[in-house]
Amino acid sequence: MPTLVRDLKIAEDDWRLVDEGPAAPGLIAPLDAWRENPGGAGVWLRSDTEIDAVADEVLAAPVIAIEFPAFADGRGLSMGALLRSRHGYQGELRAFGEVVPDLTEYMHRCGFNAFVMASERDAEAAIASIGHMSDHYQASVREPVPPFRRFTA
Repeated sequence: MPTLVRDLKIAEDDWRLVDEGPAAPGLIAPLDAWRENPGGAGVWLRSDTEIDAVADEVLAAPVIAIEFPAFADGRGLSMGALLRSRHGYQGELRAFGEVVPDLTEYMHRCGFNAFVMASERDAEAAIASIGHMSDHYQASVREPVPPFRRFTA
């Protein structure tokens, strides 16, 4: 059963992802359906969406869900990083699809704060994976200044 990790905790999912039909509050709808009735609804984006072309529209959504269609498809990581850093999105940024625990640390560093995992066991592994490292050499959306710039003698 899919399990939601939000802000590093297993959480109740108060949103429902839909493949088609009109957008409505409490639903996360595909971009085209969301455009017809965005009021209070979340939007989900395919990994091939050109984020700079739709960012101005979707920033008003309380939830932006980005689909990861395959384990090796990293385009969603770039989308998340761009939404947070270039476009200043402050709402829930959710990863869904082929989300595996090993990649959630990278997703988190790119600005995702919610992940739909395949099971509770995967959700627990994802939380552990994200908390495994206390610091990283590279800059990220969450920590834009790398350690060699933060620490001086």
